[in-house]
Amino acid sequence: MTYENKLPSGFKTETVDLDNDKKLRIKLYAATLLAAAVIIALGCLIKNISLLFDAPGFFALLGRFILIMLIIAVGLVGQEYLKCFVLGKLTSKPARVMRGRMSARIEYKCWLDKKSYIIMSLAPAAAECLLMIIFMLILPDKLFWQCYVVFTVVFAGAAGDAYIAYRLLREKRDVRVKNEEYKILIATEK
Repeated sequence: MTYENKLPSGFKTETVDLDNDKKLRIKLYAATLLAAAVIIALGCLIKNISLLFDAPGFFALLGRFILIMLIIAVGLVGQEYLKCFVLGKLTSKPARVMRGRMSARIEYKCWLDKKSYIIMSLAPAAAECLLMIIFMLILPDKLFWQCYVVFTVVFAGAAGDAYIAYRLLREKRDVRVKNEEYKILIATEK
């Protein structure tokens, strides 16, 4: 695992910016929705989805959905803190979470190699998915779908990180990667 504070000479940089690349953003949203639909369909084969809506009244059902949304929000922000932790272990460099109005992102100053970036970006989502699978197995059946919805959002929500990992794995040349705000800088050897 390597990292550099400055980009080495002989690298050219390209930017992946989902905010400004509408075509890519639509493709990623479509892939996310498709993944979520497939995961939900598979869940329906495991347990009856009516368990999700089985509540003693409207306010109990509303409370259940509010709780699911809060767990998802905490989980997604928690992923960014896990990324900081993983990045600190990989590089011994500090990272911090920057929170926006409806989002959170990690900020760090060094360039990462392919392997470090993939571990840092995908390990937190994988850890949260594994935690939800454990909860689905050990908690009572009536809580299965709450955990499954959180699992689905976390898994499908990692589509952006999975896309960058896919791009990096396809690259034959030496690669360095860095996040700058909501943009990903990919530097390849010339």
